[in-house]
Amino acid sequence: MATPFKRICRQASYLSRAQPSLPQRSQQPFRSITNTAPQSANPTHAGEESQFLTPFPESSRDATRDPMYEEDDISSLGHSELEQHRELRDMVRIAAWEMPLLTSLHQPFTPPDRKALPLRWRYTTYMGEHHPASRKVVVEFQPAHIPSLTPAQRTKLCKLAGPRYNPTTGTIKMNCESFETQAQNKRFLGDTIHKLLAEAQDSTDTFADVPLDTRHVKRTPKPRFPREWLLTASRKAELERLRRHNLVEEGRKVEQQLLVSGVGAIEQQRAIDAKRAEEPVMAEARQPVGRGKMGRKEMGQQRVQR
Repeated sequence: MATPFKRICRQASYLSRAQPSLPQRSQQPFRSITNTAPQSANPTHAGEESQFLTPFPESSRDATRDPMYEEDDISSLGHSELEQHRELRDMVRIAAWEMPLLTSLHQPFTPPDRKALPLRWRYTTYMGEHHPASRKVVVEFQPAHIPSLTPAQRTKLCKLAGPRYNPTTGTIKMNCESFETQAQNKRFLGDTIHKLLAEAQDSTDTFADVPLDTRHVKRTPKPRFPREWLLTASRKAELERLRRHNLVEEGRKVEQQLLVSGVGAIEQQRAIDAKRAEEPVMAEARQPVGRGKMGRKEMGQQRVQR
């Protein structure tokens, strides 16, 4: 009901603007009973006002209307597309005019010193999505990169680490996912490493009588190239001498016809096979014509009329 009423109001305002000099009729909500004059079939056509419509006040006729209510706006989906287009243009503008200014802040990359920063942390992220594995934190370090430890203390630290120590790479690897956030898990790992270092530096018991257990490491033997197979200068000279000797012996056998030529043997066998394939055809052609009706039919001959 609201939309037709608004349309009627707009039409009335347009008609009032089109002919402001027309005399206004009496504002009667209904026709008089005594009035028997015929009414127009369409009282709202151009040049005539309907007596059932209330015109706008004089103050609102000349006032500019708000374009927000012109009913020519795009949908909310179109506004979202425009907003996305504006954001894209803003990023392109930044890449074109502001990013090149960052070259003045360029500095050469220097890899960090592992002895200065022995701890290497690893985190897991799922690009903002919630996942149970996103809180896991892994730390890895080598006891040899900690300068404050003596060789005996490093050995004790490896013994305290237990199966977390890999003797193949010489690293200690630990992880934690017991808490809800990465910061809590990282703090727990940091406190554990401090406790291990404090215990390794304690000289009360050096664990010298405890052997280092490495049974948890499964070593895979890697085959190595034999040193006897390396091509040295003397080995290359010996191989060249053997090749020349073999070439001389092969040439001598060819001259004495002691070697069987492979090409000649193949051609000879082909000739024999071709001769064998032709023999059955020739034998069949030499056979006499069989007597009787069946013999003539087999040979494709017709009966001779006497």
